[in-house]
Amino acid sequence: MLKGHLQKPMQEFDPIEHFQDYLRHWWLILAAALLGGLAGFLFSRMHPPLYEAAATFMVQVDVTQLSETENDLYYVDMGLASVEGALMSNEVLDRVSQEIVILGQPASGWDLLPNTTIERRHAYWDLRLRHPDPAFAQRLVNLWAEAGYQAMLARQAQGFAPAYVIYSPPTRAQQPTQPVSFSTNRLILAGSLAGWLIATLLVELRSRRITSPPPAR
Repeated sequence: MLKGHLQKPMQEFDPIEHFQDYLRHWWLILAAALLGGLAGFLFSRMHPPLYEAAATFMVQVDVTQLSETENDLYYVDMGLASVEGALMSNEVLDRVSQEIVILGQPASGWDLLPNTTIERRHAYWDLRLRHPDPAFAQRLVNLWAEAGYQAMLARQAQGFAPAYVIYSPPTRAQQPTQPVSFSTNRLILAGSLAGWLIATLLVELRSRRITSPPPAR
C-alpha cells in the first residue's frame, strides 16, 4: 500500500549537464540554424522586399464656421472623412491608374489597393504606398496625393465637402531607403533563430527521455 503512494523522486535541474548536452549536439543546433537561415533566404528570393512611401495631409476644422448642428462630433468626423473620400474617388483612382501605365508597371503581379493604406492621426492623414521599387512608390504616392488634394478642393467648391474643413497641400514623400517587409537580412536572421530554437527543444526533449526514471511497477 505504501509503495503505491510513494512519489517518484524529482530530478534536479543541472545547468552544467544541460550545457554539456548542448555541446555534444552542437552539430545539430548549427545545422538547424543554417537550414533556417537558408529557408529565410529562399523566402526572400520568392518575395521581393517592399518599400513604403508616405505623403501626409494636414486637415483642420475652422470652428468659427461651425453652426450649432455642425458642432456635433459626428459632423466634424464626417467632414474630416472627406479626405479619404477624395483620395478613393473614381476620378483620382483613374488618374493614378494612368500614371501606373506611364511608369511602365505591368498589369499583373502587383495590385494598387491591397498595397495602399490611408491612416488618420488626429489632424494628419497619411497616404502610404508599398512597392518593390522605392522610386516608383515615391513618384506614384506623390502624384496620388496631389491629385487627391485637387479633388478635395474641387469637391469643396462644388459643395460636396463642408466649407469648415481646411485642406493643406500634402507633404511630399521621400524615397524610402529601407524595406518595410521581406527584408533579406531580417528573414535570414528570423529563420536562423527559428532553427536554433527548434534544435535546442529537440535536444532538451531527447535529454529528458534518456534521464527519466523507468515507471514504477
